[in-house]
Amino acid sequence: MSITGAMQTAISGMNGQSTAIGYISDNVANASTIGYKKVESRFQTLITQSSAQSNTHSSGGVLNQPFFANNAQGSITQVSSTTSIAISGNGFIPVSKATGVDSTTGLPTFETTSYYTRVGDFTQNSQGFLVNSSGYYLQGWSVDPVTGVVDTSSTTEVQVSNLLDAPVATSTVDYAANLPSNVENASGGLPATLPVSSIQIFDALGNARTLNLTWTRIGTDTWTLAVEAPDSTPSNFGPATVHFGASLGGVGADISAGALSSLESAGGMTASAAGAVDDNAAFNFSLNFGSGSQDISLDLGSYGNTIGTTQFAGDTLTLNDFSQNGVPQGTFKSLAIDEQGFVSVTFDNGNVKTFYQIPLARFSDPTELDRVNGNAFVATPQSGAAILAQAGSSGVGDFVSAAIEGSNVDIADEFSKLIVAQRAYSANARIITATDELLQETINIRR
Repeated sequence: MSITGAMQTAISGMNGQSTAIGYISDNVANASTIGYKKVESRFQTLITQSSAQSNTHSSGGVLNQPFFANNAQGSITQVSSTTSIAISGNGFIPVSKATGVDSTTGLPTFETTSYYTRVGDFTQNSQGFLVNSSGYYLQGWSVDPVTGVVDTSSTTEVQVSNLLDAPVATSTVDYAANLPSNVENASGGLPATLPVSSIQIFDALGNARTLNLTWTRIGTDTWTLAVEAPDSTPSNFGPATVHFGASLGGVGADISAGALSSLESAGGMTASAAGAVDDNAAFNFSLNFGSGSQDISLDLGSYGNTIGTTQFAGDTLTLNDFSQNGVPQGTFKSLAIDEQGFVSVTFDNGNVKTFYQIPLARFSDPTELDRVNGNAFVATPQSGAAILAQAGSSGVGDFVSAAIEGSNVDIADEFSKLIVAQRAYSANARIITATDELLQETINIRR
C-alpha cells in the first residue's frame, strides 16, 4: 500500500462519511414530515487489487450509496379528519399532479405521469377535489352510487361535488302488528274499530305526506282495512277485507292460527294472491299528490306464518313495524373515507352514497422507486410497474381511516449513526494528516 493510495482511500472515506451525515441530516429534518421515508447509507468497498494467493492488496477506498427505506412503516396517528387515511403495510396511494387550469371548465389539468404517495392527509378543496398537504390529488376507481358497482378499469381524480341528494318517493310501506282477536266495540259487539295508525311518506318532490291505516274487526278472524292519504287524489282506499285462520285461502293448506290466510281487493286496493305459504301478502294502490301516479305497496308480511301482521289474543293493537322507503331531499353533511377505501357522502336525510374506492399500489421492489418533491414517488424499471388492488388484498396493506402515517425516522437511531459517522470522518482526516507528514518526510530525504 502506497502513501498516496492511503491518502486517496482516506479521502474516499471522508466523502462517504460526509454523504452519510447528509443523509442523517435529511432524515432528522424530516422526522415530523407526514409520510416521509428515511434514506440510509450502504457502504461498499472499492478494491483495485487484492489477492490472497499472491499476498498483495492495494487500497481502493469506499463508496456510500443511498438505500431508500420506502417500504418501512411509519407510526400511525389518529386524527379528526374523516378524509385522512394511513396505510398499514406496503402499498402506496395513487395521486396525480396538476399542471394548469382548463380555460373552458375552470378545472385543473393533470400530468400524464402516475405518482404515488404515503401522505394521506387529504382535505376537500373549493372545487370538491381531495388534495393532500403536498398538493397531490387523490385518485380512485369510480363507483356507481346506485348499484355500488366499482369500475376498476381506470382511476380518476376524486371529486365530490354532489352537494344535494335527490328525494326518493315512497314505494313500499312495511307494516307488522298484532290485531287483537278479543277487541269489541263499546256495546260489547262488532264492528270494533281500532285507533288510526299513521306514517309519514314522501312524494316525488320530497314533500312529506301522511298515510293513515284504519283496522276494523267485523267478525271472527275477519277484518277490514281502510287507507287514507289526505293530500292525494284519490285520497281514500278500501275498505278491503283481510282474513286470518287455520287454512290458506284458495289453497286449503293448513297454517298457523292467527296467520294471514287471504286478502280481498276492494276500493282501489289490489291484493296479492295467496298461492302458497310464505307468499308475500300486500295491498297495492296508486296515489297522486300532483306530480303523477305514485304506486305504493303496503306489505303486511307473509301468508301462513306469524311474520308480519297477525291476529292473536288481546284488547289493543300491538304495532311492531311501520316503516317506509322514501326520503326527502338531502343536503351535504359530511365526507369520509373508510377502511376499504370507499369515499362516501352522508346527507342530512340519512342517505349515504359511495362515489369512489381508493385502490392501493404495489411494486415488486418499492426501494427502487424514484422520489420527487412532496414525498411522492414514480415507478422505475427496477421498481416494476404499479399493480392496483383493493386494500387488504394482494399484499398491498390496509387502510386506517381518520389517520395519518408519520415519518419512519427514529431520532435516537439517527443520533447513533451521526456519532459513528463523525468519528469515522475524524479518523479518516487523521489518516490524511499522517500520510501528509510521511510525504513531507519523503521529500526531506534529499536535503
